[in-house]
Amino acid sequence: MSKRLARFKAKYMTLINELRTELMQKYPEKAERIQFITDLLMNKLYALKSHSLPDFIHTLYLASREFPEFEKLIPSKEDIEELIEE
Repeated sequence: MSKRLARFKAKYMTLINELRTELMQKYPEKAERIQFITDLLMNKLYALKSHSLPDFIHTLYLASREFPEFEKLIPSKEDIEELIEE
């Protein structure tokens, strides 16, 4: 695994965990759904390769339709281009 991809995964694992905590406090009645979505994202992130990046981004987009807070996790254009260049 490249250093860029490893840094990306570590950064996003941290961000997803922070957002999970934030959402659980904000929407305690939706805890099961939040747990499901964040577990799904973590699994996709764990298996992430540059060719599976679009799938991860699409999953973030779908999550943001249910919880708008996930939109802030969608990677920037620069982050995406950096990973695809590998």
